[in-house]
Amino acid sequence: MKIEKIKNLWNKGFSYSHQKLISNVIPKISNIEATNACGMKCIMCPRQNMTRKIGFMDIKLFEKIIRQAEKGSKVALHFFGDPLLHPKIGEMIKICRKYEIKSSLSTNPTSLTKENIQKILDSGLDYLHISLDGATKQTYEKIRRGMANYKQAIEYIENFLSEKIKRKTRKPITTIAIIRMKETEKEINDFLNQWKNKPGIDKVDVKDFIAWGGGIDTINQLASEFSRHYKRREYYPCFWPWSKICVLWDGRVVPCCSDFDGKYILGDLKKQTLKEIWNSRKIQILRRQCRDNDFPKNHLCYGCREREGFKPSRFFPLNLITQKRFKIFSYFKFN
Repeated sequence: MKIEKIKNLWNKGFSYSHQKLISNVIPKISNIEATNACGMKCIMCPRQNMTRKIGFMDIKLFEKIIRQAEKGSKVALHFFGDPLLHPKIGEMIKICRKYEIKSSLSTNPTSLTKENIQKILDSGLDYLHISLDGATKQTYEKIRRGMANYKQAIEYIENFLSEKIKRKTRKPITTIAIIRMKETEKEINDFLNQWKNKPGIDKVDVKDFIAWGGGIDTINQLASEFSRHYKRREYYPCFWPWSKICVLWDGRVVPCCSDFDGKYILGDLKKQTLKEIWNSRKIQILRRQCRDNDFPKNHLCYGCREREGFKPSRFFPLNLITQKRFKIFSYFKFN
């Protein structure tokens, strides 16, 4: 399995470097949206602009999709919602284990109820990302809004860590995170100090601010001047169309996690296979647009600051050595 993974990874880099419109690889399923339901109304989240209906992925559809995923890959069970709100999230995690897929999910602390803590630990979740985004009550509740309650959030996190330690288990590997933006900039050091030596926490992450394609002015205004995406001026063709996809709760496939409203549908896994979608006419058009940096003004990718890639070249992988922004072979982080 490791040899096949390395071979597939190499082919992704080769297809991207040569800008091939047909990509003969197994694409990574980056995210499967268990649900787009959420109890929060975060100021940096575009879900308030989301027009698609709220729903929960059917468990049979989920297993059908997971069967097509690359063995040994990692799949995030979240997209634009809190996966712990799905009543069968524990079963979904077990299905991932059945097909040798590593599972991860990102959740709000208020969803770490006693019942959900048991589901997480009993099912064998591999990675858990806790989105806290504040070192004080004032900042946390200003950013998260909705059901946000800082005292309860800390209590629920402590409950989870206590149970994880009690069971003497390393899984799930647990990250607690804060997004770097104007509202949090002054609290980042306090946040790091608060959690860096906390038993049960494996990583404290300061995430770069994402503007979701840059199409929402109220979100753009939140970007910190220290953000890598905020400062960048150089772009290469985006690596996503040659590497991975995201799946909405109803089975429809979108190009990346900036497409929160399902504006650019590549296919439907209820009716098609992943293989059929991966080299469809629609995704070939997207690859050509990325290659030529030729997007209509209303396109999902037009003006996006989150595009990631490296300078394409027929001399792959030697071209990676000359990259100024990336260390040699750093493109592997996109996988």
